[in-house]
Amino acid sequence: MSARSSLFAHPWRRWLTMTIRKKIFLLAGILLAIFGAVVGVLGFAQKLDSDQLGNITEYELPLSRMVSEFDVLTDRYELEVLRVLISDRADAGTERTAMAAVRATADELRDTVKTGEALLHKATGDPGYDTEDRVDLARMAGVLKYMGRSLEDFLAVGDATLAAFSEGRRDEARTISRGFAKFALAFGPDLSQIRRELADLTDRSTRRVLARQRLNTYLSLALFVAACGIGLGVSAIGSTRVVSGLRQLVATTKALELGTNAEPVLIATRDEVGELALSFNRMVDELRARDRVKDTFGKFVDPRLVSRLIASGADQAERRSLTIFFSDIKQFTGISEQLTASAVVHLLNNYFGAVANVIHGHRGIIDKYIGDAVMAFWVPPFSNGDEHASDACRAALEQQDAIAALREQVPEITGMRRNAPELVIRMGIATGEAVIGTIGSDSARSYTVIGDSVNLASRLEGMNKIYGTLIIISEETFRLAQGAIEAREIDTITVAGKTEPVRIYELMGRAGELESTRDELRVLFAKGLAAYRSRNWSTAQTAFESCLCKIPDDGPTRVFLERIAHLGHAPPAADWDGVWRHVEK
Repeated sequence: MSARSSLFAHPWRRWLTMTIRKKIFLLAGILLAIFGAVVGVLGFAQKLDSDQLGNITEYELPLSRMVSEFDVLTDRYELEVLRVLISDRADAGTERTAMAAVRATADELRDTVKTGEALLHKATGDPGYDTEDRVDLARMAGVLKYMGRSLEDFLAVGDATLAAFSEGRRDEARTISRGFAKFALAFGPDLSQIRRELADLTDRSTRRVLARQRLNTYLSLALFVAACGIGLGVSAIGSTRVVSGLRQLVATTKALELGTNAEPVLIATRDEVGELALSFNRMVDELRARDRVKDTFGKFVDPRLVSRLIASGADQAERRSLTIFFSDIKQFTGISEQLTASAVVHLLNNYFGAVANVIHGHRGIIDKYIGDAVMAFWVPPFSNGDEHASDACRAALEQQDAIAALREQVPEITGMRRNAPELVIRMGIATGEAVIGTIGSDSARSYTVIGDSVNLASRLEGMNKIYGTLIIISEETFRLAQGAIEAREIDTITVAGKTEPVRIYELMGRAGELESTRDELRVLFAKGLAAYRSRNWSTAQTAFESCLCKIPDDGPTRVFLERIAHLGHAPPAADWDGVWRHVEK
């Protein structure tokens, strides 16, 4: 017996031999411990709530009042100075009263700023605020300090106005008083900033209180559930102690007879019933081992994703740089119309099996099957660093080899010895940022990727129909994978639903494996593309016609010859940028 087994063997034997009365007392003690722990946690949470609410009432609300008072007092100060200016038509007593009101308001303004600075200084050192709160408080203190300096300038305008007025320079006093106007722009943004910071601070404090209140609710609910569970457990132990093992054996046997999932029998004792339960569990395990592999179409989940979900949490999502892959079978609708339903399924199963092996072999993740289409992605840590783009390109090229081998088996797979359909696969690959994580409802969720890069890969797969190509990749994919592949730039386009141009490339082969004829085609095509973008139609046409001399059925070349013929008769506008805009998906 191992050390771990011996550690737990003695308490377990005591539990098996313990009387029901002692078990009830033990479980009651556990229940009381749960009550005590939860009450302690609830009390601590209540104290935190009280402290947080204290911060709101001690600091945040007074600061809000200070801001409002400052705003009102500055307006009042300005009005009182102006009242002095018009008091020359009043008696001397009225003038003195107005002057005294101005000085009193100035003192109130200074006191208000000092009060705010003192509150912020005290709040910054309060342990009830976290680092983010203290940063906001320090920011508000800086703004308030700046406002205090501006306040002195503001009051200086009032003092200068009153001094000129007292010396009889009434017109000059009125001119000086116009200096108040610039402070409306100075104080307004600062007050607004402090109000926003206070609102954010109060909002966070309130959210913390509400969050802890929810926690208190959950803890109370957990206490109720735990008490119910323990109470029901005590009742179950007392009522089924003798016959529970036999009843479970009967229930499991019936489940096996009906073909439903049978749970292992709980071995609660070490007597004959326990031995019988142990033998029965071994038999159930052997039956399960025979039926464990029941993989149906569309039900496969990559085991690497399962490990990742377990390690990082099923609800987490993150924005990552990755490479997306889309493919579909050319003219699959027509192919499916030639075949029976079972032949279509058989063909797709073989096709998906072939491409899945290649994608997994190059560290890719199959996201989903959509009809005859395959969506996959490459992302660290499954791919190393930025190798996700080159992994995807290698997988696409190897899929062509796998499909070529599968093409020879199509007559046997479909049962069509004559006129068997030809499998041709078109692929689109794009690299960029996307959100990756579990998406869906509580009852149906999937681990997938969403974002503009996904849409671009899908659009590029569709672009193959226009350019007569088989694999089109995005500019970012080419940039990351160019050391591992051979490719040629074929156009600059905007896809449907987007306005930002993107350069697209045809994936031609693995690095160093390009035939000389296709390499010469690539050079000639690049010359034609450069001339086309420079509006040199004749030079471009000559270069593209030379391309057809190398490979007569080159799709991109024929596309550009048709464009040149059109643009020669209907030249583009002066601001034409060479971008071809596709409006259809």
